[in-house]
Amino acid sequence: MSSILSSVGTIDVIGVQDGASFVSPGIFGAPDLPSHHALIGDDGRLELPISAFVVRSRGITALIDAGLGDRTVEWKPAGEGPQKLTGGRLPTALAEAGVAPDDIDVVLLTHLHLDHNGWVWHDDAPTFPNATVRFGAPDWDALVEGTEGESARMMRSLADLGHVQPIDVDGEVLPGISALATPGHTPGHTMYVLASGGERAMILGDAISCPVQIEAPELEALADVDRQLGIATRDRILRELEGSDTLVGGPHFPGLAFGRVVAGNGRRTWS
Repeated sequence: MSSILSSVGTIDVIGVQDGASFVSPGIFGAPDLPSHHALIGDDGRLELPISAFVVRSRGITALIDAGLGDRTVEWKPAGEGPQKLTGGRLPTALAEAGVAPDDIDVVLLTHLHLDHNGWVWHDDAPTFPNATVRFGAPDWDALVEGTEGESARMMRSLADLGHVQPIDVDGEVLPGISALATPGHTPGHTMYVLASGGERAMILGDAISCPVQIEAPELEALADVDRQLGIATRDRILRELEGSDTLVGGPHFPGLAFGRVVAGNGRRTWS
């Protein structure tokens, strides 16, 4: 599945879906909100896409996030039903959008969880052979250095080949694309802001993982490393976005869609 966001000035953005997550409604505390109920499938689980975004700006092609990879992850927490993340479709979605792995110049990761960096390494080699992989520097110490797991092993393999360049400060990382530290979900979580011709869009990553957290930013995602910092970060983002023309979306937003944060009647919604 792919969808094209109306251009942000001269910047083109294409959403590409790798797979989906099927998880307990309690991941956000099961709030009684229309945006939450809309995500619950027939099997009673939340269904959220796992996606990435191709961004073309001034002759450079970037991929923001990299899906889950060709894998399925299943688990069953105590007191809950089965949970599942499944990926594998990103290469096909990229091909349908006219993008080859060799076309990607830079991979910009919002953070180093496996459902966001899963395709950076495949079959013992970089999936995007010409790309430098960038991410918020604090995630390296927290999620790679001295840790195990597929995500950490892939990142170390990329670093051994010289393909890794952490982001140390906020600011422009590519023409028209800026990094903004948004910690809480992970220590180095980073949003990316696209700006061109007076237009702006934000790719939120898991700082605000879906519209539910726009309506209720106090709701903590179970995977947040620092839940209170995550709440403060969401509040900061939403205060900036409220009433603005900035488009916002992310890899888990339904339908690969972008919208605006609208305030009214004492609440915020995504529309």
